[in-house]
Amino acid sequence: MLVAGLILVASVVQTGAQDDGTFWCTHALHNVFRDTPMPSGEVSKLTLSGARGQTVGGQIVIRAGSAPSRVGGLRCSGLRTNDGRNAIPRSAFWSAFVEYCPVAKNSTHTPATELARQAPSDFPDAFSEATEVTIPKGVNQPIWVQFRIPVGAKPGTYSGMIEAEADGDPLEVPVVLTVYDFAMPADTRLLVTVWTNTGSLAKHQNVTEGSELWWGLVERVAGMMRAHHQNVILTPWSLIKATRSSDGKLQLDFTQFDRWVQVFRANGFKRIEVSHVGGREHGQWEDKNFVSYDMACAGVQEGQSDKAPIEEWLPLLQAHLKQRGWLDQTMIHVADEPIEVNLQSWKALSKRVRKAAPELRRIDAVHVPDLRGHLETWVPQLNFLEQWMPRFVEAQKDGVELWYYTAWVPQGRYPNRLMDYPLIKTRMLHWLNYTTGTTGYLHWGWNFWDVPFDQFAPGDNFIVWPGKRTPRSSLRYEAMREGIEDYEYLRLLEEALVAAARRAGAAKPDARAFVMKYAAALAPTLQDYSRDPARLYAVRNAVARSIETLRGPVPVAIRAVRVGGDAEIVGFAPPGCTISVGGARSAPGPDGVFDLVATGVKGEVQVTLEVGNDEITVKAPLIP
Repeated sequence: MLVAGLILVASVVQTGAQDDGTFWCTHALHNVFRDTPMPSGEVSKLTLSGARGQTVGGQIVIRAGSAPSRVGGLRCSGLRTNDGRNAIPRSAFWSAFVEYCPVAKNSTHTPATELARQAPSDFPDAFSEATEVTIPKGVNQPIWVQFRIPVGAKPGTYSGMIEAEADGDPLEVPVVLTVYDFAMPADTRLLVTVWTNTGSLAKHQNVTEGSELWWGLVERVAGMMRAHHQNVILTPWSLIKATRSSDGKLQLDFTQFDRWVQVFRANGFKRIEVSHVGGREHGQWEDKNFVSYDMACAGVQEGQSDKAPIEEWLPLLQAHLKQRGWLDQTMIHVADEPIEVNLQSWKALSKRVRKAAPELRRIDAVHVPDLRGHLETWVPQLNFLEQWMPRFVEAQKDGVELWYYTAWVPQGRYPNRLMDYPLIKTRMLHWLNYTTGTTGYLHWGWNFWDVPFDQFAPGDNFIVWPGKRTPRSSLRYEAMREGIEDYEYLRLLEEALVAAARRAGAAKPDARAFVMKYAAALAPTLQDYSRDPARLYAVRNAVARSIETLRGPVPVAIRAVRVGGDAEIVGFAPPGCTISVGGARSAPGPDGVFDLVATGVKGEVQVTLEVGNDEITVKAPLIP
């Protein structure tokens, strides 16, 4: 079986100007620094895998030799199966040179063992818009390459060449792409929001907010976010314009608000997340009081108030949302991150919001465990989720929607999307969505480019970079996208198991408990997850192969993990059959689930099923 992203094979860049440079291929989660040594062994072939409709990426690293090297002309003529019958077109290919960002100091609460590298150093992150670069002598230049697998692609193994020019001479990099026999849903299920700063977006993209150029940018941003599976959009209520009529009655103009919402809904967004109606009284963390924000009014006549309190404008917002049919998809923030010292004040403000707009769902990032009756969507910080997990689970049972969030904290052993962290920490965020049973993820910083870079932790305030027409992606943004897709794989495996049990006449299995056996092979706890990308890719491959085999004529799933010299196997097979691996035998229970331990297994696990008089062999990857 091919395992996505594992380093496989190396070669030498042969150019007229120099012949001592090298290139090598690696996976999407490799933090390649300018001086990262080329891995030992053969590393000249890029190996990828993914579902139909999925985007999969990796890296080609070119190292200049004793002289600078000019590299450009990245292209791929397409990929084909060995029999030539099926193809992935050249339009599916995209590439970008990876830029480095200087980081003066590391995240302050993180031990060296949890960092990608000690600062000061230049860290790889942004995708360049340049079509060619000059690589200084003796240093690495990573290139991000990706393929958007067509929805109609046939399953199988595709191969081809990625081509480039190095100092005018051709460079060819072999690529092998395995397409799994299932599709990535266009509408992923994890609810995801990363907040946009509209002022910073307009400033750094050189447009004026509210202009037609601005709305064109917003449309492109929505498309970019959706391609990375964001489906909840922070919507500033400042887009609503208020005036007072001659009798003092408040009137709201929703033109800009509606246009914003319509752009994102047209791009497949599921939720509208109205911005905060209040905040700390003096802007200090331990302020005891939260205060509400009034809405400024225009057209005010003598004796009229030029501000509208939330009791005046929130009912009008609720009525408008209901009239547009958007109320069920809308949430509103009360005030960010209540803590014990100001919790009572926050609750008082939340009650005011509820009274003014009783049908509007409330959402907030929180640092406290019990908000029953005051909040419908709870978003604890990841470390607080861990600390008070039993209490949050009980709240879920009572109908609370439970997400989690990260910001510049937590750090230490927790995963996060900070620039000085190994990329696997960004991707693991959404494995933890699955293992914790949380249904959403929130981060405050999509593009807060005007917040000082070192104010919190490197990379906390943004995950995309300013570009010419549209913000540019980054290694971290792609890792986040792929983590959300990993979450979807786990959900797809749940569904495949339930359907397989139904076809096989098995009692309904506990699908989540079964899939947790796969996820726990990678992330048994919130801090003790694997830091090894090879293991992540191996578990992901095992999940994918089980989705495929559960849909076969005889539904079966195998999760095999190496433990010492043994293979611990958990699986599903039709009740009534016998399962054997080597000399070990087992039989599934009424729900089709079985487990066994096999000795002397190397490489793939070969499982034999005896079904009546028939004998079926199924091969499955062994997770190292």
